[in-house]
Amino acid sequence: MWEDSRYFWVVHCKNHWFHVRKNLFFRHRIPLAETDAFTSRPAIDSRFRARCDECGKEYVYKPSEVLRCEQEPPESFTPHPLFSEEGTGANSVVAEGPSQKN
Repeated sequence: MWEDSRYFWVVHCKNHWFHVRKNLFFRHRIPLAETDAFTSRPAIDSRFRARCDECGKEYVYKPSEVLRCEQEPPESFTPHPLFSEEGTGANSVVAEGPSQKN
C-alpha cells in the first residue's frame, strides 16, 4: 500500500562495472537520508562525497545528482552526515570546492 512507502534521498553509484554484474538494467542507489514524498530537495551548495554501501568506493557528487527514490533501506543504514541535523556521522563527508572535479 502507498501508506507504507518509504522514500530516501539517493545518488547512483558511479562504479558501474561492479554493479552491472548483478543487474544490467539497474543502477545501484546509495541512500543518503530518509524523506517523504513531498519534501523538496535539501539545499546543498557544494559537491560532496558519498561511499557506496555495497562496493565500498567513494565518489564526489553534485547537488543535482541527489534524487528521491521509493525503496527500503539496507539493514545497516546510517544517514549521510550532510543530511543529518547534527552534521556528523559514521560515514565521512567532505564538501568539495568548485575547483575539484570528479
